[in-house]
Amino acid sequence: MTYLGLDLGTTATKAILVDDGQTVLAAATAASQVLQPRPGISEQDPESWIAAARAVLAQLRADAPQAFAAVRAIGLSGQMHSVAPLDRDWRPLRPALLWNDERGQDQALRLQQAVPGLARITGVRPMASFSAAKLLWLKDDEPALFARIRHVLWPKDYLRLWLTGQAASDMSDAAGTQLFDQAARAWSAPILGAIGLDGTTLPPLSEGTAPAGHLRPAVARELGLSPDVVVATGGGDTPVGAAGLGCADAGQAFLSLGTGAVYVAVRESYDPDPDISLHDFAHCLPGRWYQMAAMLNGGSCLAWVAALCREPDIAALLDKVQARGAAPGRILFQPYLRGERTPYHDPAARGAFIGLDAMTDEVDLARAVLEGVAFSLRLGQDLLAGRQSPAGPLPIIGGGGRSLAWTRIIATVLDRPLVIPHNAEHAAALGAARLAMIAHGASQADALRPFNPARTVEPDRDAVPLYAERYARFRRLYPALHDLTA
Repeated sequence: MTYLGLDLGTTATKAILVDDGQTVLAAATAASQVLQPRPGISEQDPESWIAAARAVLAQLRADAPQAFAAVRAIGLSGQMHSVAPLDRDWRPLRPALLWNDERGQDQALRLQQAVPGLARITGVRPMASFSAAKLLWLKDDEPALFARIRHVLWPKDYLRLWLTGQAASDMSDAAGTQLFDQAARAWSAPILGAIGLDGTTLPPLSEGTAPAGHLRPAVARELGLSPDVVVATGGGDTPVGAAGLGCADAGQAFLSLGTGAVYVAVRESYDPDPDISLHDFAHCLPGRWYQMAAMLNGGSCLAWVAALCREPDIAALLDKVQARGAAPGRILFQPYLRGERTPYHDPAARGAFIGLDAMTDEVDLARAVLEGVAFSLRLGQDLLAGRQSPAGPLPIIGGGGRSLAWTRIIATVLDRPLVIPHNAEHAAALGAARLAMIAHGASQADALRPFNPARTVEPDRDAVPLYAERYARFRRLYPALHDLTA
């Protein structure tokens, strides 16, 4: 028997095919287009999600036809917060508003006033990133369209609708909407009422490990699979990535460095951060939650500086950074190119280089960017102190983990070894496949086995105190620059 994991990301959809021993038999990736006609707008056509899924599934079928035909269950993972409004026939009314779409900040603040205790109910302060503010923005700015909304789905749930014909979502994706009562693990009636949505607009909820239907006969024929294939409920990409690492117990933690960056610690109960600086969300696993320091700016900063310096080969630029040695660079970088969540919750925050001189070159700028993101992760680690296992290597997943130069800087800034798992770039897809195994009948203990480490990156001990001094300076940047960049 084999199992499929689909991970519908912002810029790419990934799929892996594993056997019942979790050996990866095939993997595929398809790029996705983000519609950004002007600053602050970030959208996608929901039909592009299905097109990307078709592409990766066709690639898996071509690469491993016998193993593909033996698929017994499919698990789903996807970008969180992005929201697709649908009509009564389940057709998209407009492009989906993505998590990094900046419209809706005014609506987020208005929602906070309308629902007392909103942050405690939902585990996070109101922000434009979350689905609730986006829906309220639609109500204000596109009222005729809002009046036609009959269903709302999130990316991986729209994909499941295509696969099974059934609407559903899970606790972890619901957790990132700001429409969800984290402690009760249910949709929040007061929040829905404040937005003007009927409870029937949102899909029924199940745990991420539960079955959520079987393949529609037409889709089964198209894919060359049995209509008996089970489709798991699945979850948001961050908690499903945790499942891919086997992070199911309180105190287990990991980093994910993709377009953005997150630092996650698993919890056994909903116990929100008193200052609401962290996100407190339901896990895709039953009876689990997690706390997360969420940074909007991660790998996107590296892509930005490479484009700024007209360096098409990012790997070559990273090699140049590494060749300059382990000591910190001369320039500080505040990496808030698209605002920031943790710890400032400031959508108006902006980036800055400090310390430029006539000798500054593209390598100095690139190093400053790598260090600035690492310092942001250190802010998250400081907030999570006492809520995660304090010792031992820390797993890192996502595209940023492929760079030895960057992981060395992060390990040194955090003063903690980092472990890159095998198939780290497919952690969420592997987690989705693991959820598929559980939905098909495997025990959670058997499916969520510890990850297989590929490499450990130790901190540079001589550079640790040097980075500690630079980090102290970095902490002073935001307060000093806030009035200038707001």
